[in-house]
Parts: sequence; structure tokens; C-alpha cells
Amino acid sequence: MKIFLKKVRSKTLFSLLNPVKVEPLELCYLQALADNLGLENFVIDDLFGLLEPQGITPQVIVLTGYNTAEEEMLKEAKVYKTVYPEAKVIVGGLHVELNREVFRKHDIDFVIHSQDLTVLQNVLKFLRGDIVDLPSAGVDMRLFLEDGSDEWREGVRHALQTHQRIRPARGLTKLLSDRTRYLDKKNVALVKSRIGCPYQCDFCYCKLVNCGDHIKSDFQELLREVTGIRAKYHWLVDDIFLASRQEALDYLRAYEEVKQAEGEPRISLIAYLRADFIVKERDLLSQLKESGLDEVIVGFEATSNNELEGYHKQTNAFDYPKVIELLRDHDIDLMALFMVRPDYGLADFRKLNRFIRNNRIDIYTISILTPIKGTKSYEDNRSQLVTEDPRKFDFLHLVLEPRLPRIVFYSLFYNLHLRLLKSRRIRTYFWQLFSKSAKPKQGEGYVS
Repeated sequence: MKIFLKKVRSKTLFSLLNPVKVEPLELCYLQALADNLGLENFVIDDLFGLLEPQGITPQVIVLTGYNTAEEEMLKEAKVYKTVYPEAKVIVGGLHVELNREVFRKHDIDFVIHSQDLTVLQNVLKFLRGDIVDLPSAGVDMRLFLEDGSDEWREGVRHALQTHQRIRPARGLTKLLSDRTRYLDKKNVALVKSRIGCPYQCDFCYCKLVNCGDHIKSDFQELLREVTGIRAKYHWLVDDIFLASRQEALDYLRAYEEVKQAEGEPRISLIAYLRADFIVKERDLLSQLKESGLDEVIVGFEATSNNELEGYHKQTNAFDYPKVIELLRDHDIDLMALFMVRPDYGLADFRKLNRFIRNNRIDIYTISILTPIKGTKSYEDNRSQLVTEDPRKFDFLHLVLEPRLPRIVFYSLFYNLHLRLLKSRRIRTYFWQLFSKSAKPKQGEGYVS
């Protein structure tokens, strides 16, 4: 049985320059699963020029994609069903998990809505004939009726309770290493250790995955995986790296154990930390820096406590200057994340611009507050949406009517980004980008 594993992507404003370009980690996990079953598989990703292999007819096609790629996933499924009518089309991923009803279409055969990789494993075994009855938990299946029509068997939601010991296949990571980047930092590999998030920020999508059940990191397993990946930087894409002092101590202990057993790990981690953790556990920052922490991504979101309370963020904006100072003092790079609300006025934009300038923040991103499909916020605001085009839900477009005229809002929004041109890292990134062709190398899908 031959399988195509494809990351479906949509063109957004963010993809014009691709400041972040990393391997499709979810496909690396799926490839490991297929390898374990002895199935020939091909990874397809247009971002890296990995195209469908010529002369290969797949029996199974697996599609994943972000929320912005929803329509493209449906279109891809239709195209594949036309070209390979006997192939079974499976969709899954974070967006599908909370929006499975969107994907119950005639061109799709299975909709996987669980974090549990054994759900896909069971589907593949079922298609190969290894098992007769497919467990329904975590997957919706299209059934064909005697009269030629079809209907969907909807599976119950299914959550993981513990970590699965399935490491992603890393052949693709190695193949793409010289083409990956996080702004000016090149040769970046993605790693994941935590499932879900222990916090309850109002705008967050990831707190809802895995049926809302949070599974903490296994730091020993994380470090074993990281030290086995040949990359200059390792980007830990968990929503939060360390959620408490105890977790920080557990990580430092695991690092020391690896150091004693195998020598000093040569790692540079990019990870997400909360502002309140950085202030409260400031005495651990030196050890964390010495133990591989190179850059932190901090969701400041807003500079006023009234806004933060509305987001249920549970951080204090008065701490933010101290957070920035602490990271600077410990030589830990900062990526600051901010959001602007559609109801922002001139004073709100000026206040955010002043905060960035006064605190000399070198690297930051600014998003437009966007209710994400699958969340309560989306349903609460659905009647007020000015568009339901998934491509517009990229945090760079207004999907709710702004308080200011749209042209004024966008002018102020993009003006906030002008300070980035003064950033040394941004200038380095542009030099790297334009010093060689940005066009991807073309080739057939990667096969392990």
C-alpha cells in the first residue's frame, strides 16, 4: 500500500516572504507511523518543492493543513479523488480536530479528529485488511449504502491521557535542514513535547485540543529527542515550555542527567514562556540559558490590564518592562507577541507603538484579534463576521468590523511594523533572503 502524506498550504500575506520556514512536523510523525507499518510513503509539501512522485498511484492520501487552508484541503481532496478515484482520502490535524463537520464531504473518506496517532494507525490497518472492524473513537468514516448513496458514521471524541512513544521520522528534517529558518536563525528543527495548554486564555485554540485535556512535557524524552537531531536551533512548538517552577527544575534536572551521561548537550532552544513565569522565576534564568534556552517567545498580547483581563490572560502589564529587561540581562533573545483589537482607536495604536519604542523591543509580531473557527469566540462573533473566507483568518486581516475606517486601521496597523526595519536581526534576515533565490528546489515527494 502506497501513501501520500501532504501538507496543504494557502497563500497568505505571511507567506509572501516566509520569515519562518520549517519542516512539516506533523507529517514526520505520520511518516514514522507509516514506516512502522511497513507502508511505502511519500511526503508532499509545496513550500519545499516536494511534489507528487511521477508514476506512483497511491492507495491512501492523507491531507493536513492550518485553518487558513480549509478550502484548499477540500479542493485538494476533490482533485485527488478525480485523479485517483480508488484511493481513500483521509484528513486530519489541529484544524480538523475541532471542525470535523466541515470535512464530511463526498471526496473524503475518513475525518480524524483526535491527537491519538493510533487512530490513523487503525484506519491504515483497516484499509490494508489487518482488522475487520474499525474502532469509531476519534474518526468519522464515510459508509456506502446499498442504494448507492453514502452516509457518515460519526465517531466519539477521543483524548490522549499519556504521551505516545512515537518519535517523528527525521529523514525529512535532515533533508530540509539547509532550507529552514526562523527569521535570521537558520537550520531550525521543530520539536514537540506537551499536548494542549494548562492556561485558559479566551482567544486560544490550543487549550481546546485533545478534548481540553492537558498532558505535561516529559523533559527527559524531549532532551533525548533534541540531542539526536542535527540542527543549529530546536524550536519547541508547545504552547508553553515551562508552566511552573517545578517544571523548570524538572527540566534543569533532566538536562544535568543528560550532561552527566553523554556530555554537554549542544542545543539552542526557541520556546514559549509566559511573562509572569519570567518575573517570578527570574533566579532560574541563568541556569536555563546555560541549559540551552536561546530565545523565548512571549505573548504580551496587550499593554493594559483591562485588555488582559478581557482575554483571561492572568498576567500583569506592569511586569512587562521588567520581563524585557531580565531577558536582555541574561542574553536571551525575545520575540514579543502583541494583538490589536478591531475596536482600537488612534490612542490605542499610539500607546502600543510607544511601549515598543520605550522598551526597545527588537523583534515582535502584531496580530489582529481573530476569532478562530472551532472556538466559542468564533460562535459568539459569527453574526458579526465580515467574511468567512478561511484565508482571511491569518491574523493579518480584519474579520470583524473595525471602529476606525478600514484604511485608517490598516495604515496604523502596518505602521507599527516600521520599527522592525531598524532591527539587526530583520536586516540580517532580508540580506539572507535576497542574497540567493527564494524559489524552492523542485523535486518529487520525500520517501523514507
